[in-house]
Amino acid sequence: MLKLEARRRVGTGKGAGRRIRDKGMIPAVLYGNHGKTVSLALDPKAVRTLLKSPKGGNTTFELNVDGGETVPCTIVKTYQKDPVRRSLLHCDLIRLDPSKNRDFQIPVILTGTSLAEKEGGRLLFITRTLGVECVPADVPVSIEVDVSGLDIGDRLRLSDVPLPSGLTLVDALNTPIVTATTALAEIVEEELEEGEEGEEGAEGSDASTEGAASKSDSDASAD
Repeated sequence: MLKLEARRRVGTGKGAGRRIRDKGMIPAVLYGNHGKTVSLALDPKAVRTLLKSPKGGNTTFELNVDGGETVPCTIVKTYQKDPVRRSLLHCDLIRLDPSKNRDFQIPVILTGTSLAEKEGGRLLFITRTLGVECVPADVPVSIEVDVSGLDIGDRLRLSDVPLPSGLTLVDALNTPIVTATTALAEIVEEELEEGEEGEEGAEGSDASTEGAASKSDSDASAD
């Protein structure tokens, strides 16, 4: 398991956070699993290394606080970045029980070349992550979905994806992952035509009765 060193910090708020960043560290908070909330300071380079590991944001690690207290199973729950410099500003860490299931979002990787693509069609990649439940040690790097058998008009749903042992799907089984279609430009053109027909129908309805239009406007405002 990967390791991350941390220091306890004193003080909260913008001023304390600024002083920590001036020292080349970033403020962080550790909580969860019935433990106390602890204010920490972390090396941003070490945090970026964790987030760039194969499991990305699902990476679990051992947290060592001041070279003494050890949290054996920890994960980065959220983090903030500077909108311009893209440097890390703050992290929330949570303790995990390594023996208990929790939800994770796993990236989907498409493999193979579909029959539709060989015929000049396209694949619409709709769902790029799967919500699964498992213990932290069972989290996979990704879930591969073979699309080589997809022809134009075919669709793969979550129910068609075999999951590794230990994982339970938490998303709806009928959620579409990928659809094989004709050229994307044709689909966009059809959608635009349908949208124009809908607008013409709405104009005709408005012209037929002023009272109906007024009621529709008031309903929309209420929404």
